[in-house]
Amino acid sequence: MVRVVWFIAIVLAAAAAQERSQPPELRQQPDGGAATVPLSNEDAELVKELALIERFELLRNLELFEEQEAKKPQEQ
Repeated sequence: MVRVVWFIAIVLAAAAAQERSQPPELRQQPDGGAATVPLSNEDAELVKELALIERFELLRNLELFEEQEAKKPQEQ
């Protein structure tokens, strides 16, 4: 029983020492790792363009799905 307690104590001490040895950047951030640095104008514009492209792709997929749904009743 004493050996188990010593083993657990050693494992916990090692884990605490390892966490303290990591640089602050590598520790888990409370905000889930979200970027705190604002984007540059070019990056912000790129993000907007990518979001627009994604919306177009979703809309196109929705239109294709609706076309397939419209064809099914006609075939039956």
